[in-house]
Amino acid sequence: MKTFILFIGLMCLTLSAMAADVTPFKECATLRNAANQQVTGVIKTDAYKFQGQIRRHEKNFILQDGETVDVCSTGPFYPGYKVELTIRTIMPLFTCKTRLSGEIVLRRKEINNFTALYADCK
Repeated sequence: MKTFILFIGLMCLTLSAMAADVTPFKECATLRNAANQQVTGVIKTDAYKFQGQIRRHEKNFILQDGETVDVCSTGPFYPGYKVELTIRTIMPLFTCKTRLSGEIVLRRKEINNFTALYADCK
């Protein structure tokens, strides 16, 4: 009987730890490219363990100027229900953690004859 109660207790602890990482509903946002150029990037969830390996869900995107794409996830999320957004070329140019809610605008700015790409992260 004690073994059964311990098993149920451990199972409840495991389920409660997992509950913080995922949601039963989708968190969604719209990525909008307002950078006046093509933008390439990736959205990644927090890491999780599956069959003994650490993995992440990720979705690559390529957006032309003015294009939009809807992005949804149920997690696992970083703290605050956030995902990682990376804008890249051959290497990462900008990275942030952001909520998937409303619109996330991808932008560019000129700094001393250098073009910087960034996103309005939440």
